[in-house]
Amino acid sequence: MNALLKYFSRAWLVVVALGAGSLIGFGADAPKYGLAADNKIFAQALVTKIMAANPMLLTAGLHCVPPGGVRQQIIASTLNVIGKPSDPEDVEVGAQGFTHLNPNLKVPKLGVMLPLHDRAGKIIGALALAFKYHDGEDQVKYFAEATAIREQVAKEISSVADLFAPAP
Repeated sequence: MNALLKYFSRAWLVVVALGAGSLIGFGADAPKYGLAADNKIFAQALVTKIMAANPMLLTAGLHCVPPGGVRQQIIASTLNVIGKPSDPEDVEVGAQGFTHLNPNLKVPKLGVMLPLHDRAGKIIGALALAFKYHDGEDQVKYFAEATAIREQVAKEISSVADLFAPAP
């Protein structure tokens, strides 16, 4: 009986500690970001269009600084990460015009992050694309496909503000 009482006392302390920890930030859930399905802006419509036209893609996303904002973030995606601040490498793409190719053979996929342009050719953020990819495939082919997708998308963007307009 004494052992049983000690067990429940310890269990109760753990429950209390975990509850108190969540009140002060320990054990709190991961940050919650917006759902792609709830994102009713033009940028999300572009992502949907990109995916429908390119069956080799696994994911797509747009990163930019919202009008009046100060940091680049994911504004549209196939993933539920709307509003998530962009990683430093993604910011580098949008701010400095670099392109990144990131093969991941475990998944397998090839991530391509390239500068996002508006219709006038101005860099307004970053376009993230992930292609189905297997070791040994031609990465240059996927880079060319990503560039063609980016150029097509750019024709539809007159400004960053347009990306935040209600979806048609």
